[in-house]
Amino acid sequence: MLRKVVDRAKQIRRSEGFKHSVATPRRISLHAKQRLNRGMFAIEIQENSGFFSVMQMVLFILMYCEEKCLTPCISARGGLYGDPEGKLDWFGAFFEPVRTAPVAALTHKIRTSTVRDLVQLGFRQRYESRLQLRSASELFYAHYRPAAHILDEVDAVCRESGIGASTLGAHFRGTDKPSEAVPISWTAFCQHVDATLADNPHLTDIFVSSDEPAFLAFFVAWPFRKPVKVAPAKLLARGSTPVHFSGYPGIEIGREALVSSLLLASCGYLVKTPSYLSAWSRIFNPSLPVKLVSPPRPDAFWFPDSRLWLEQAAQEKAA
Repeated sequence: MLRKVVDRAKQIRRSEGFKHSVATPRRISLHAKQRLNRGMFAIEIQENSGFFSVMQMVLFILMYCEEKCLTPCISARGGLYGDPEGKLDWFGAFFEPVRTAPVAALTHKIRTSTVRDLVQLGFRQRYESRLQLRSASELFYAHYRPAAHILDEVDAVCRESGIGASTLGAHFRGTDKPSEAVPISWTAFCQHVDATLADNPHLTDIFVSSDEPAFLAFFVAWPFRKPVKVAPAKLLARGSTPVHFSGYPGIEIGREALVSSLLLASCGYLVKTPSYLSAWSRIFNPSLPVKLVSPPRPDAFWFPDSRLWLEQAAQEKAA
């Protein structure tokens, strides 16, 4: 009985509702501070979460700025992808703003608020259900784009590996993801790839990306009738420890994550398991056909995979 009470208490403490309530005083203070910025919304993210989990925060900030007619000024320091001293703005290292800063930003002191968790902004409950795949892509590209050196690296890999409209992208996320998604076996995933190739004869080759070395070896050994190319990522999971907790330099982990997502976005079709990384490939390329082979769990039914799953279910029902 006591064990059930303790487990229930832990569940409540981890819930979004509980976190949202606890963060209320900080959230009120943050928004009061930002109102002094005369049309700017300056946020520095210092969250210890995955690269594209932080990108979710960026989307929510951009939705708020659009709604309130504010200019976003977003940075990210420390966490899993910055330097230990927190001097490097790693978001600024990977993305560049599309719009120039307003005059107010040049003539007045800008007050930057630091957030270490999405609940400190209070935006998930406000905007999650309103996110759509194409509008999210349009929103992001209206404010930011990948930095030129990142796009140059992606273009070089695409030329060298022949990645393009006739390539089937495949992404399998392992390690810590089973807690957030319904698991699928390696064999079943390869069968989905085989079926997609059979249904799309214009696809001539496969580009596979994963954080699990053992899965990549299994995938390459599978008797596909098309040649397989493996993503050039060098920083992979160590056993059951996810990449971003494996002790690699943070800035390099972030760079490989972004490049991998953009490479998958450059393919002509994508077969994937639930993952922010490959789901953002659809944000980077809103016309990319995607097959999601298993759903996110109900308590982790988050955008973009939630919208991909619902979109896929609607298409299957219509067919």
